[in-house]
Amino acid sequence: MITPSKSIMAALALACMSAPHAEIKNLSGYQVDTESLCGGHPKVAVETPEGTCMGIVASVEDGLLRPRRILSLGKNEFIITDMKGWAPNAGKVWHFNSQTKKLTALFEKVDHAHGLGQGPDGMIYVGTRSTIFKFALENPKESKEVVISDLPLEGNHPLTHFIFNETGDLIVNVSAPSNQCLDDKKRPQYPCPQSEGQDPEASLRLYKRSLDGSYSDYTVIAKGLRNSMALAIEPTSGQLFQGENGMDFKELETPKEEINLITEGAHYGWPYCYEDSKLNPKYKRSWRNRRVPKIDCSVYTNPVAHLPAHSAPLDMLFYSGGMFPELEGKLLVSLHGYRETGHRIVSLDLNNSFLPMEDTRSEIVGGWTIESGLTPKGAPVGMTVDEDGNIFFVEDKNKTIMVLSKGSASQTGQQGTQQELKLSHSQKEEFKQLQQRIFEKSCVACHDQFSGDGEKLVNQLIKDRLIQVGEGEQSLLVKRISGTEMGTQMPIGGDKVSPEDTQRLVDFIDSLQN
Repeated sequence: MITPSKSIMAALALACMSAPHAEIKNLSGYQVDTESLCGGHPKVAVETPEGTCMGIVASVEDGLLRPRRILSLGKNEFIITDMKGWAPNAGKVWHFNSQTKKLTALFEKVDHAHGLGQGPDGMIYVGTRSTIFKFALENPKESKEVVISDLPLEGNHPLTHFIFNETGDLIVNVSAPSNQCLDDKKRPQYPCPQSEGQDPEASLRLYKRSLDGSYSDYTVIAKGLRNSMALAIEPTSGQLFQGENGMDFKELETPKEEINLITEGAHYGWPYCYEDSKLNPKYKRSWRNRRVPKIDCSVYTNPVAHLPAHSAPLDMLFYSGGMFPELEGKLLVSLHGYRETGHRIVSLDLNNSFLPMEDTRSEIVGGWTIESGLTPKGAPVGMTVDEDGNIFFVEDKNKTIMVLSKGSASQTGQQGTQQELKLSHSQKEEFKQLQQRIFEKSCVACHDQFSGDGEKLVNQLIKDRLIQVGEGEQSLLVKRISGTEMGTQMPIGGDKVSPEDTQRLVDFIDSLQN
């Protein structure tokens, strides 16, 4: 059993012991001492179990844009899918050498580059918004071939993820295009057309591998799954597990994310039910909901384990490698969520039936919150294990490749001492108006941190690097609501912020001074 280390801040207190000639750098928001290494890479000040460390392998300074998946091909050799943002045809597929830190673009202008895996034929497979293509590393462009096309591409979850089973068949997620399958008037649809019928979305498809290695016909093996960004096959039992990104409720405690054991033909409840046979309040029969029948949640398949609500599992794997014998056979899950339950990597033990046990959940990487001038908030997505057993993973928001290896905790740098801003009376009144016109109208339904005390919220947005003091047009918050940072204007599927209100926000940020 791994025993978590003491707070990383205790190690930071020893910063004065660093070698006087060491160079302090800032890489993707992480402050590092170039002389203090983890697995051959600069250590970062993030909490990991005793006897382990985390290092930054590559960063935005090396050219990463928004990496989503990573695949180890051997010693120091990786493939990376890099989405860049939500704009179409903006992604890349990289070849990366971790020793030379050289990123080589194999493909550019890839539409929502995401899914990644190595097939039974040894070729590399990549998921785009509506296709899966494969290529040979020796001659990528010449060997490129689309193997699956015409995947659904509309809605809020357009990313393609997949996994190969033991016979080489492709299991492909088709995510729900919405949060709760509501109509244009925010009323529940029953039956939900996105999760029912012979060819539903919110499902997993199985594409059989033909004798010639092609993939054509498919069957829907499971449905009622909102967003299957995490898939893993337990190697001993061959059981397929799915990490469910659950519905977005305003409450912090619910609904919990799920780990589902996939059984062919099962329906897992979305959008009617969640967790262990709990009814979605939107689908409770009432006078207003008289078109919805009384729903029996017991007919849907329950998860085998839960994860914290809103933690957003974006990848899973069963660990096998020599570096961490204490993790052997355990299920590792990357939690990407922006709320306090996310930004960490956890492990779960298995029982005698090879099912994950949620009460054994332990943090492999935790304490990954913003420390001004020291670390950003963690944003782990895809994971892979190299031939030595090191765990490599990518962060999309911080634009990094990271590694978990054996070693001691970081002793790098001093924590920043950013002073909180004090708003004038007029600034407080203006921000109150912005909260009403922008955040309450367009943001808080999915991002409840945009509510609350104005001055505290402004300082939190600065700490979260969403506001850049005095530089409104360069602030990430402005870029996201105007659609210039990821290609899609936020909020997706909600009330868009008007140009006039966006300009008011720019002017407000311009008025701030440190």
